[in-house]
Amino acid sequence: MLKALDDLLRAEIDPAFALRARFIFEEVEKTKPKKVLDAGCGRGFYVNSLSYYDFIKEIHGIDLNSTYLAIAKNNIIGNKRIFLKQSSIYTLPYPDNYFDFIICSEVIEHVDDKKAISEIYRVLKKGGKLIITVPNINFPFLWDPLNWLLMKIFNTHINKNIWWLAGIWADHERLYTENQIKKIVAATGFKIQHTEKVLYHCWAFSHFLLYGIGKNLVERFGLNSFNRFNITKKSILKKILSTIFMLPSLFLDRIFKSNPSVNIVLTVIK
Repeated sequence: MLKALDDLLRAEIDPAFALRARFIFEEVEKTKPKKVLDAGCGRGFYVNSLSYYDFIKEIHGIDLNSTYLAIAKNNIIGNKRIFLKQSSIYTLPYPDNYFDFIICSEVIEHVDDKKAISEIYRVLKKGGKLIITVPNINFPFLWDPLNWLLMKIFNTHINKNIWWLAGIWADHERLYTENQIKKIVAATGFKIQHTEKVLYHCWAFSHFLLYGIGKNLVERFGLNSFNRFNITKKSILKKILSTIFMLPSLFLDRIFKSNPSVNIVLTVIK
């Protein structure tokens, strides 16, 4: 992996995000695509990060959220290879068979997944690669103990709209089993090349610490040195925190991989 991106991920405080992104970057480096789409680009982490790769000629990002797109555009000023558009994932503003690589990370759990994947299939070239990441319904107890107990005992969870407390359910319509996401993807016509689980071990209440508290500190109190979307900013404290949050995964994930995981990652081919 490029040193700049490796350094970026080593400073990422959310270990699940860092592992998902590492998987995606490694697939990009293996595939060396020319035209890439981030379907649901949000504040622009991937479109910005992918600009480190000279072999990519066009980097496109779409999102329906105008506020997020404004932040993304602010972070990529002057990069002529990046194109951002406000668009629904159900009606992508591109011709058939346009992209050779598409990223759809932590998106389809928010939307009509079958409809979204079908539209992604349309704009991906024959032989093109799609990376999908989704939250695992069989997540580790420590990642989100409150929802874990509510789901196991009462078959319910915290309301998805209470984003600071909702944990892994924040703004999510659903979580997935591995078989569920595979079935949905295969039904569209994709061939599943590889499936991987991400983050088996973590500290207690990791999701709440990272997003219930951490996200509030970054977005409401201007702690920009901790903001992953400002990829050029460096912070020693951020690196220390990222190391602390990664420790359980670093030491235990390779030994005990049969445990629940935070995410499911799929590599699929058209």
